[in-house]
Amino acid sequence: MVKKLRVALLFLALGLVLAACASKGPEVPRPPSVDVSYFNSYSITPQLVKFESKILIRNHMRLDMDFAKVDYAVDLFDAELFSDTFSGLKRTRGNGTQTVTFPFQIAMDDILKSSPQLLAEGSLRVTFRGEVYPAETWGFGAIPFSETIQIPIPRIPEVGFLGVQALPFGLGSQVKVSLLVRNTNMFPISVQQVDSYLEINANSFPMLHTEQSTDIPPGGTRPVVLEMENSPGKTLGMIFSLLQSPEKARFVVSGNIVFGSPYGRIYIPVKVEHNP
Repeated sequence: MVKKLRVALLFLALGLVLAACASKGPEVPRPPSVDVSYFNSYSITPQLVKFESKILIRNHMRLDMDFAKVDYAVDLFDAELFSDTFSGLKRTRGNGTQTVTFPFQIAMDDILKSSPQLLAEGSLRVTFRGEVYPAETWGFGAIPFSETIQIPIPRIPEVGFLGVQALPFGLGSQVKVSLLVRNTNMFPISVQQVDSYLEINANSFPMLHTEQSTDIPPGGTRPVVLEMENSPGKTLGMIFSLLQSPEKARFVVSGNIVFGSPYGRIYIPVKVEHNP
């Protein structure tokens, strides 16, 4: 009786295994899919606007899949700006994904070469598009992808000299320089970092930004205060002597300002001069 029961259980287990295998059946070829998972600008300078785009490749089969290349292009206002090929794709595991990042940049000169009618729209229309090619052994054709974004045409903020103030020893021994920043953009910006120095009659002194962040609305202006911690000595005496007779002094603030914005960080060089 026990022996018959064991034989029955063995046949039952074997039947379950065969049924499970039969339910999976042979692998049905399914092409991968490709989506643009991220696309935006991240850095703006007087010369360039930098972008980053990411594509997400999904392998819908149980088997690992190899890919040959990605052909991609960038359009500015629907006209092709450049095209390229990327061949560094990795093997994608069964039912897995891989993300590929494409950084690129558009020169401000190329933007300004666009027709006045397009520039009058006030925004950049940028398209990232292309095709992903699976390895030839799979027999799949190219899988296309495309994404278009619009961002306001970036403009470089304007910076001017607002004033110089000296505090005597008893009040902290500081020299403060105030700049006036005008946001020329249609979106808000904030002052995030200032690396600068004050030049007084060809002598340079490092300056510190006194506030962590200064928010400037679209079209608005805000003062940005820079501070120089003074120390006793001949240099300090010279500074105060010049500040007491500002008509003899020539002040120049040079350096770089970094702004935050919804469309990336804006980096601008600064050189403003004040001749009393």
